[in-house]
Amino acid sequence: MSDDVQDILNYTGSSIITLNCILSGLASQLKATQGTAAIEAAQDYALNVAKVYPATTDIAPDVNAITQFFNAHK
Repeated sequence: MSDDVQDILNYTGSSIITLNCILSGLASQLKATQGTAAIEAAQDYALNVAKVYPATTDIAPDVNAITQFFNAHK
């Protein structure tokens, strides 16, 4: 694998981890200020967005990952 491809993969992985950290902080604060019902509403919204998101055969929202993320913050 070329160094350029590895750099792209590393940057992409770092970006995904960074977004997860940001979203986890927001979900934690949401639960602390508005309770589990707010997390459940956010989960419902995210799953609805995933359903209507234009998916290709290779790239689509991961409904199981969305569900696991929100369940971990309830």
